[in-house]
Amino acid sequence: MKKSMLVSGLCLVVALFGAGCAKAEKSGDGATDENWPSGETMEMIVGYSAGGTTDTMARELAAELEKKLDVQIQVVNQDGAGGQQAYTDLANAEPDGLTIGTINYPTILSTMIDKSKGATYKLDDFQLLANHVNDPRITVVQPDSDYKNADDLVEYAKENPGKLRGATSGLAGGGHFSMLKLEEATGADFSPVHFDTGQEDAKAAFLGGHVDVYFASVGDALEIIESGDGRPVGLMDEERSDLLPDVPTFKEQGIDVQEAGMRGYSLPAGVPEERLKILSDALEEIITSPEHKKALAKLSLVPAYMDPEEYAAWLDEQLPTVEKFNEVAMEDK
Repeated sequence: MKKSMLVSGLCLVVALFGAGCAKAEKSGDGATDENWPSGETMEMIVGYSAGGTTDTMARELAAELEKKLDVQIQVVNQDGAGGQQAYTDLANAEPDGLTIGTINYPTILSTMIDKSKGATYKLDDFQLLANHVNDPRITVVQPDSDYKNADDLVEYAKENPGKLRGATSGLAGGGHFSMLKLEEATGADFSPVHFDTGQEDAKAAFLGGHVDVYFASVGDALEIIESGDGRPVGLMDEERSDLLPDVPTFKEQGIDVQEAGMRGYSLPAGVPEERLKILSDALEEIITSPEHKKALAKLSLVPAYMDPEEYAAWLDEQLPTVEKFNEVAMEDK
């Protein structure tokens, strides 16, 4: 399958970020009380269904944030459309610091890049708070398949183009990107089966034997790997995961391909600086604590804290890659 790889990253950066991510004109309420937000009710918008890794990650943090800030947090799931509805609601929320939303890479970028999706937001509409986890992608095959390692899988997918069906959690999402990156690196050719409703449906399709390969994250696939209902053939990271120390990386097997689900949080743009600092400091304390690392491990996740500036810079760096693979993804429809 031949795919065009045209990239116009520079223009995209200009279009999405404007002049250096200029501060949005929205502004929140006035001065912040020294006890803010104690006693307030906050909302956390999650762009995926209940029970998935983004949801469980967010609920764990929300519970700890409630204790730290003396607030109540209502978690609202806005699943579907690759997080687009949730991102829209967050961008349009009152910038008073009481609405937080989850931010998932690559969908926060791919939903803006693909003009056919009609996204009404841009990155300037968000004030990033923190990245929370790094959840590397992993490729899983049926336990009774003949593919014992990455080479076996790739070789078959090259010799039998389009025969292997691969489940992803949505068009131009992280699972799809990991499939496309593996194809580009090796010449393999898979038939994507997208579940825009999220990981749970993609996982169910794999467990039901309706697809051959599951392109997922470690957090989503760990349970089926540990149960023996799926066999991993490679991890898309620089190093092996502490959660799956016996699973080799693709790089170890001679295939240099990396992709991860970076998940964090944002406010709508325009929240007063003093409120931003209170929330940002609270998230840093929670995410970097040893206790939180243990709590995440029970959810099959690993913390990877980035502060607001680091998080924004990291997303900026991903723009050319996301544009490139988003273009290929559209050709794969």
